[in-house]
Amino acid sequence: MDNSTPNMTTLLIDHIDGVLPATEKQQLEKQLAADSIVKEEWENLLGTTKAVKLYGLQQKIGTIHREMMTELQTPVRTISPVRRIVRYSVAVAASVLLVVLGITGYNFYKLSPDKVFADNYSFYELSNTRGAGSEMTAAEKAYREKNYKEVISIHDKRSEAGPQTEFLAGLSALELDNNSKAITCFKEVIEINRQTKDKLLKDEAEYYLSLSYIRNRDYDYALELMKKIQDDPGHLYNEKITSKLMRQVKLLKWR
Repeated sequence: MDNSTPNMTTLLIDHIDGVLPATEKQQLEKQLAADSIVKEEWENLLGTTKAVKLYGLQQKIGTIHREMMTELQTPVRTISPVRRIVRYSVAVAASVLLVVLGITGYNFYKLSPDKVFADNYSFYELSNTRGAGSEMTAAEKAYREKNYKEVISIHDKRSEAGPQTEFLAGLSALELDNNSKAITCFKEVIEINRQTKDKLLKDEAEYYLSLSYIRNRDYDYALELMKKIQDDPGHLYNEKITSKLMRQVKLLKWR
């Protein structure tokens, strides 16, 4: 079976609908297992079918398809070729629009703050370089050992002060799913830098704060901070704030 044949999509759709004859079904399943292009089309059709069902559009598209098939099977038609092409073009455009709306809606309702957070969060690796005479702090040691509760404990005891301890506590809070604690710590890093006119871990704190806002459903704060990062070409995380990420947060806000 040639995967370039125009019947391939029809065969795949019939297979999804469960109306493909047994012989053709077996042959198609063999091709699905062996041909990556056919398999990709199959997966795309499956996703589209789910989206269409979600929006209740399957019946509408089926009606358009039946009307088109009726016209194609009618032996005599007085309609001109130009009008026929226009009619089919409109029908196809309507079908495509409905499918696109279905996919958009499917992705919209599948979107969640946890998913957006997970897709953009990456574990922060501490640098192994340090200045002469500087020693590893207790908070840094605990963070390297992934002992996040200990990092929070050290932070709360105020035995070690400074932007690094605040930042590590914020990261640890994120690892422990404590959004409000993470937000407080990252904001403190930014405030310390504002007061000292320094930039120690400022960019890092801003990026992880924006992710904290997303998971905490504070979308307005997240968008404001992400826009600031996006507008600053020199920001360490400028390239992380993509148009896709901004669009996803706006969709979450509108839900």
